[in-house]
Amino acid sequence: MASAEHRKRGYEDDLSQKHRPDRKKIKSTSRVPVPPNFSPEFWDNLSKVPLTRRALRELNRRNSSSHGRDPATSVADITNRARLARQGGPDLRHLRGCPEPHGASCTTAPSRWPSRQTIKSTESQAAGHSSSSKSTSVYDAAFEQHMIDNGIYPENYDHPNGRMTPEPDNLEQLRAEFSAPRASLSPSQFPDSAFRDFRKKDRAVSGSTVKDNVIPIIAGNADIPNEGGLCFSNIESMTEETTVRAVPDFFDGARAGSIHGRIRNAGVDGNLNHLIIPTNHASAPVAPNFFFETNVAGGGVDVALQQTVHDGAIGTRAMHALQNYSIKRPTFDGNAYTYSSTYLYGHLKLFAHHSTATPDGLPEYHMTQVGAYSLTGNRDAFVEGATAFRNARDVAQRHRDSFIQTANTRACQFVDAPPEPETILPVVAPLGAGREPGCEVNHSTKL
Repeated sequence: MASAEHRKRGYEDDLSQKHRPDRKKIKSTSRVPVPPNFSPEFWDNLSKVPLTRRALRELNRRNSSSHGRDPATSVADITNRARLARQGGPDLRHLRGCPEPHGASCTTAPSRWPSRQTIKSTESQAAGHSSSSKSTSVYDAAFEQHMIDNGIYPENYDHPNGRMTPEPDNLEQLRAEFSAPRASLSPSQFPDSAFRDFRKKDRAVSGSTVKDNVIPIIAGNADIPNEGGLCFSNIESMTEETTVRAVPDFFDGARAGSIHGRIRNAGVDGNLNHLIIPTNHASAPVAPNFFFETNVAGGGVDVALQQTVHDGAIGTRAMHALQNYSIKRPTFDGNAYTYSSTYLYGHLKLFAHHSTATPDGLPEYHMTQVGAYSLTGNRDAFVEGATAFRNARDVAQRHRDSFIQTANTRACQFVDAPPEPETILPVVAPLGAGREPGCEVNHSTKL
């Protein structure tokens, strides 16, 4: 999130961004250009193809490719044509004296290529229409179907076999934790004047303005590593590399240095680099498990929700990988440790994401709504939603740190131990010497 200006009023202390990363350190230039369409493999592998603009574009591409090819001419065809030509060609005597067909055009057959006039007219119509048409997002019904085919389900998904979408086992506990009161949103810290200021800024129609001016008020002050607008270019694709990379508007994670090198560094056996390190930026947060999306001008509610489904699956997989680090048979406990949120037109929604296993042992990812809040109605409504948002970030951080600590402890066990028969005496090492996160210093001297 971008830094908010320091204000003189007391209630603004909680809104300061002094603990947030310097936005100048990491430029949000990682948004890669969106391709005009998905690959042919994407469409070939869909269980069903919905009627979308991209689907029609792919159909037109395939039709034009097939029409552009001349049918192969066999040797027999060439021989027959040569024989017919030697004999004077086809017999057309039966056409002598036939009247001209009624209504026939006096012009030649139309060309397969449009005329200059047609092109000019088409371009003119397109120019007049383009100003009012909206850009087509990659997050359409085809993308959603591809996610479903890969075991990533949206909220309240109706399975074809009648199976209900499972809710996380800790859902009620999460709702209780999200609703816990916060002193930073008490009347003395967040008075009516602060709410009026929020509602005034919420009238912005630009997504970037919402992220810069509105979300910091909802989020408040928190010492949680976060970033936004960065392409998750290092994360292993959830969709078989046939779609776009996730680019969350905002996400929370841990500092890279808090994770043992054996876990985070690529090239080490059993490392989780491509599961927990979203980008190659050295100072960007890692192991993300809280996401935020707003899409005021880029497609609205449907697009934001599909982005959230994508983000949440990435975070859920990361937490599951840390939770089961070095375990031969990963377990699925049914709890949600990843959370996401959307904010559109004054409405905030919070979601929990968790994974389960199919009978074949493959992971499936589910999204469940935890709460929905209309923040612009009155101060009490804002406080309820902002409380849930801030508590959700804290809960996500607690789970994230716990899994990292457990994984670090297991990573330390991979360090070569000295031979058992020899007597070992511990030696105190200098503070921080050769120390990895979660590891105790274990320098020893043989007698």
